[in-house]
Amino acid sequence: MQYLMMPLDEHYDFGFGTTAEAFFGAARLLDEKNQGNFFFEHLPRNFLLRHAIELFLKSGIVIIHRILKLPYGDSHFDSKPMVLVDAKWKPFHQVHSVGYLYGHWKDLIAQNADKLKALCKYKPDWTIPAELDDWITTIEKTDPGSTYYRYPANRDSNEDKMKSPFKETGQNDIFPPDLPEGKKVKAFVIENEKSASLYAPLSTMNLPKKLRPRHFLRPQIF
Repeated sequence: MQYLMMPLDEHYDFGFGTTAEAFFGAARLLDEKNQGNFFFEHLPRNFLLRHAIELFLKSGIVIIHRILKLPYGDSHFDSKPMVLVDAKWKPFHQVHSVGYLYGHWKDLIAQNADKLKALCKYKPDWTIPAELDDWITTIEKTDPGSTYYRYPANRDSNEDKMKSPFKETGQNDIFPPDLPEGKKVKAFVIENEKSASLYAPLSTMNLPKKLRPRHFLRPQIF
């Protein structure tokens, strides 16, 4: 994608695309810097990726509306961009759900694929991969309002357990029978008169997939 070296409001998509690229680039830099780390680095990384997805979708919606001169309901195609949410048009600044944005973007492509193809020099296939639906659904379920990776205990205190790389566990999980001889295990132990609680990083535990934290957004979406 090529962008103008001009203020964002001068861009064809009002700057959503180049801003998305900036967030995506920052996420990649964080990923490279934190290779091998296993603390809470995934939270800012995932926020940047999720926000980039939101902005890329908004960019696509603006471009299709403008290039095909499709109005936003009763509003001109060149007016402030909006998205259709439950049969109502809402301005972009009120919509952060990648589910609604993706649904609108997908409908625009499905309903105008022939027109879009006609505008392209090399006539690409405008079919949207089926697996993209699943990826977007996963992101939407995890973070519908762009807050999950930014705040602790935002909607439900159980969410902190899901996104944490540390889990409360038992001795058998961190010291399984097949633990290699000599391998060191780090764990945090809280003891009282009646019991002891073990907290260990997932890298030392043999947890089923469903109990692992929601670490990484799928890079394939980009």
